[in-house]
Amino acid sequence: MRATAHGSERRGALGWLAWLPWVVLRGLARMAVAAWWWGARGRRRLPAAAGAVGLCGVALWLPAVGAWLVAALVAGAVALGWREGRPEWPPPEEGRDADVEPEGAAVGPWPAEVVAQRFVAGTGEVVLGCTDRAAADRTVPAMGAGIVTEMAPLLWRTGRRSGEPHLLAVGAPGAGGTGLLRAVALQALGWGEAVLVDGAGSGGFGCFAGRAGVWGVESTPEGAVTGLAWVARETERRLLLDAGDRATLPPLWLLVDRPVLLAHRAWAAGAGDPSGWLDVPLRYGREAGVTVALAEQVGVWERLGDGVLGCLRARVALGALDAAQVSAVLGRMPPPGPAVAVGAGYARLGTGPVCRLRVPATPDPWDDEAEPAQRRAVWRLLPAPLGSGVEQV
Repeated sequence: MRATAHGSERRGALGWLAWLPWVVLRGLARMAVAAWWWGARGRRRLPAAAGAVGLCGVALWLPAVGAWLVAALVAGAVALGWREGRPEWPPPEEGRDADVEPEGAAVGPWPAEVVAQRFVAGTGEVVLGCTDRAAADRTVPAMGAGIVTEMAPLLWRTGRRSGEPHLLAVGAPGAGGTGLLRAVALQALGWGEAVLVDGAGSGGFGCFAGRAGVWGVESTPEGAVTGLAWVARETERRLLLDAGDRATLPPLWLLVDRPVLLAHRAWAAGAGDPSGWLDVPLRYGREAGVTVALAEQVGVWERLGDGVLGCLRARVALGALDAAQVSAVLGRMPPPGPAVAVGAGYARLGTGPVCRLRVPATPDPWDDEAEPAQRRAVWRLLPAPLGSGVEQV
């Protein structure tokens, strides 16, 4: 009888020891989840990490203390491991997160407006406008409202290594899509060449005609189709060159305003389909050093087709658009905030976050209704006329 009882006690002890690793692992897992939960609540993360580092240092310096810490850890794990059900986390403290800004929230006024100017940026970098300081990794001096201020630029990096080599701007009528293309063209002509196509035939790019680096400014359906066809053939010609020869060529920019309207005008004039010539520079422009930027109005931009839209990974939504319209353009809902200001909107580069954008004021310098200071700023940035003998700076 004694042997039988002794054997039963021994088997019970062995069974408990067999369960002990599982109990310890379960307790350690609950400890890890609890530590993550407390750390994820915000301000406790840094003190908890500092305390853990301090305990580890003490344990390494004093082995006896380290042994006691290990014993306490195992005891706590066993206690949590034997406990049934889910651990009950403490409720959040009221008002503790009141000063924590919700993720993606856009608060405060829109970035201040600046005029067109030479921004501090590298070759291939285009400043689309001002954004919130939290969305930028730098600030640059900029002229706005007659004074020089520090602005947070939204940089669009173009070129052969760009992940978003082409741009689409969608906006309400008069929201500033054409002005954004003018601002991009003024910066791009500082190191490259350009072909500008005015799909509406309104003359918005007339100030670029006959300027250094500008291969053509087209506003008629026939001229637009001819210009787009030339860009497609130039893209193919560059692709046939060796990589070394290709690198010596200046970047080529194709800027098209209202391409959907242009397609309808070309169809009505019997000039052919201009959108077909966009396929080559959009698909292979990055390797050839060709960048495409399009601007279209809300409500018709989807008619560009999936083949064209799939290549336009840098997106801008301008003007008083509702959240659904902005989401359709950018692929993500805009952050909540005050109403969109004039010449402002949202932008998203590739798969990055949606950020607010204030486009530089870049009116047509021939527009008498525009602000004189803004018109003069555009005139100063235009390249020198061809044959003038004036070197562009």
